[in-house]
Amino acid sequence: MIRKIKGKTLAFKLRALAVILVLLIVALTVTAFAATAASIYTVDIYENGAVTRVETSKQDAESILKGMRIEVGENDKLDLSGFTVGQASSIVIYRSADVCLTTTDGKTVETAFAGTVGDLLESRSVKVLEDDEINYPDYTVLTEGMKVVVQKANLVTVYSDGEEKDLRVGFVTVGEAVEQAGVTLGEDDVISPSADTAVEDGMVISVGRVEIEERTETEVIDYTTTTKESSAFLTGTRQVTSAGKDGEKQVTYVDRYVDGELVESTVKEEKVLKEPVNEVITVGTRAVSTSFASGSAISELSVPASLQLENGVPVSYKSVVTGKAASYTASAGAGTASGRKVKPGYIAVDPEQFPYGTELYIVATDGTVYGYAIAADTGGFVHNGSGFTVDLFMNSYEECMKWGARDVIIYVLN
Repeated sequence: MIRKIKGKTLAFKLRALAVILVLLIVALTVTAFAATAASIYTVDIYENGAVTRVETSKQDAESILKGMRIEVGENDKLDLSGFTVGQASSIVIYRSADVCLTTTDGKTVETAFAGTVGDLLESRSVKVLEDDEINYPDYTVLTEGMKVVVQKANLVTVYSDGEEKDLRVGFVTVGEAVEQAGVTLGEDDVISPSADTAVEDGMVISVGRVEIEERTETEVIDYTTTTKESSAFLTGTRQVTSAGKDGEKQVTYVDRYVDGELVESTVKEEKVLKEPVNEVITVGTRAVSTSFASGSAISELSVPASLQLENGVPVSYKSVVTGKAASYTASAGAGTASGRKVKPGYIAVDPEQFPYGTELYIVATDGTVYGYAIAADTGGFVHNGSGFTVDLFMNSYEECMKWGARDVIIYVLN
């Protein structure tokens, strides 16, 4: 009885031992698997602005980079501050670059350096003070050919709306400086210098307030004058054969005002209301005949040696008057208003137009030559309003009737 119990007890113990062994093996397997899984972690490698993510179980950064075939040069910089073995972490590689550093004292240093702008400033013991400006943030990674400039903030003056404001600005444009000055620009407002100009120390910036207005005006269209020649008129004759008349147009302008001052007007629209009529002046080309010029003059006055004729008219004269000439006669020996005795050549005039003693040379437009004359008497036309310009003395009534009234050219000699 006792043996049987002992046999069962031994068998039970053996089975229990087997179960314990199985559980131990499973536990060891799970532990080994967990340990293996925990040894793989992620590492982000930063280089030249690019990021490469790696899953690795390597235990040091050098092995990780070697596995990625990434070489770090002697002058490059390896930043492992963010790297921890077995944990998600990062490795940063700064490549050496040739850069230029200019400081507030104007000194420039060219150097090869690996790191950020802040690292470069720290390596050179350059401190950026409150009023200083730098053209790159501290965290900017240095790249080949980069020019890092540290300078005092620019002092600029902004004029706007009758006020001026002084302020310090950094590496900005004129437009950005105006914005920093708190000036709000209208759509048409202008800035001088132009908005995209880089700010310089001591720069004066002006903001012009622009207003655009339209106005409509009625304006005159001046007529033009054309000249034509005609042999129907004597040389020296100028006659308006077609009167000119101004036209009229309606013009719409766009006016541009800067700070209340008109600086530009442009024509937006133009509409002709009435066309102009051009003036036509006819100039005579017919020369006085030689017979008249050389001996057929009616005047009996001696021609001065200084009076030279060409084609029957004076070569030189003070002015030319065109008009209508009547004729008159009187008894021999009669006197004139100027005291001279009547004679062909002494003529009656309006003394306000031709003072007594004025020397004249008169030719009718039909070619008849009255000749050299002197203003000596007052014409009756002055008082009766008949419209004549001169009254020519003739020796007889018959000659007066033959002359009648003719258009004449009067050359004023003195």
